[in-house]
Amino acid sequence: MPVEPIKRVSVVEQAISKIYDLILSQNLKKNDKLPPERQLSEMLGISRNSLREAIRVLDMLGVVRVDQGSGMVIDSSRVSDAVTKHLTFALLMNREKLNELFEARIVVETECAGLAALRASEEERDLLHHTYRELCESRTDRPKSIALEIEIHNIVARAAHNSVLEEILNSLKQILKESREATVPRTGVTPETVKVHERLIKAIDARDSKGSAEIMREHIAAVADRMKLLQ
Repeated sequence: MPVEPIKRVSVVEQAISKIYDLILSQNLKKNDKLPPERQLSEMLGISRNSLREAIRVLDMLGVVRVDQGSGMVIDSSRVSDAVTKHLTFALLMNREKLNELFEARIVVETECAGLAALRASEEERDLLHHTYRELCESRTDRPKSIALEIEIHNIVARAAHNSVLEEILNSLKQILKESREATVPRTGVTPETVKVHERLIKAIDARDSKGSAEIMREHIAAVADRMKLLQ
C-alpha cells in the first residue's frame, strides 16, 4: 500500500494557522485589534517577516485589515466578498464548470425564493410585479428581456433579506449573465420562462415558501438542461 507523502506546510501557512487559533482562543470580534507586530510575533513564536506575509494573505482574504495608526484589526465584513471573488474567477477560467454553477444556483436561489416568500416587503413585491410586467412587454427584445429576467432574480435575492446569499449571487453577476447569453434564444426569453416567473411571483405573494422554492428549483433545473444540450 503506497505511503502518502508528508505535506510540507510553509512558515506562512503555520503563521496563518496560529493567528486563526489566537482569534478563536481570545474570542476576537470584528474591529478588535490584534497585538502589535513585535508582541504578536513573540506570542506566536514566528519571525516578524513571516507574520507580515501571513497578515498580507489574511488582508487579501478579508479577515484582517491594517489601519494606519490603529495596527492590525479583525475585519470580517469583507470575508464573503473575498471568497466569492475567488469562486467567480475560477468559474471564468473554467467554463466547463457551468454545470456546477447551475447546481450551486439551485442551492442558493431556491433558498432565496423560499425566504423571499416569508420576508418580502410590500415594496419588494410591488417591484417584482412591475419588473414582471416589463418582462412581458419586452419578451422579444432579447437584451432587455435578459436584463429584466436577471433583475427579477436580483429582487428575489434582496427580498430574502440574507446578506450572505445576496452577496454570493451579486459576486457571480458576470458569469450568470454569460450563462443566460448562452441559453436565451435569439427571439428573447421563452414563454415558458415568462410563465414560471409569473408562478414564482404568485407563490411569493401567497407567502408560500415551499412552493416558491420548488418553482425556482424547477426553473433553474430546466435552464441547466438547455445548457447541457448546447454543450
